[in-house]
Amino acid sequence: MKNSSSILLAFALVLSSTALFAQSQFGLRTGLAATTLSTLGDLPDNNHLTYSYTAGAFYDLQVSKSVAFQTELNYVRKGRNNETSELNTSNPTDYLIHYLQVPVLFQYRDALNADKPRSFFFVNAGPYAGFVLSNQTRPSNTVQLAQGNRTDWGVTFGVGFQAPAGKKDLRFDLRYDMGFSAVANQADDYHTKGLSLTVGIVL
Repeated sequence: MKNSSSILLAFALVLSSTALFAQSQFGLRTGLAATTLSTLGDLPDNNHLTYSYTAGAFYDLQVSKSVAFQTELNYVRKGRNNETSELNTSNPTDYLIHYLQVPVLFQYRDALNADKPRSFFFVNAGPYAGFVLSNQTRPSNTVQLAQGNRTDWGVTFGVGFQAPAGKKDLRFDLRYDMGFSAVANQADDYHTKGLSLTVGIVL
């Protein structure tokens, strides 16, 4: 956790030190996420997927023609559906975790057309901190305040593109998250992971 905190702090210092020399953008984003829980590094295990919406806001600083740093504040629900032995129950039950997630991303941009700087392809990657708001089980549909490990440290990476739509710019983002912190209330050493597709608007 100390290493994760140091990484986030380093990114924050870079953002603050370049703020006076950078172009900035602010926007809103929303989309869909497919998530599950599995042991750390077990990428092929995509069983028991659960689906939800995600929404939030982003702020980026473009420090050069090709480089930007972006931070976000997002709501996302992660979890695993149809669990039985993991929750010590014979009835298939969904275990869901509601997060407030804060990624800090390095973003590399490649303009699609030199004459149209508002259109570009990008790749991004960086750490995130996910703060648990509550846990939920279904079909009992009980909601509890977060217990156990209340912070999920992880990494996120993905690709996307931005294009003008009238006077505004739209941003499409495909992203993969991998959590490093163990999820509470699970029989196995489970961690979060998920794939999301979002569309954003630059305000």
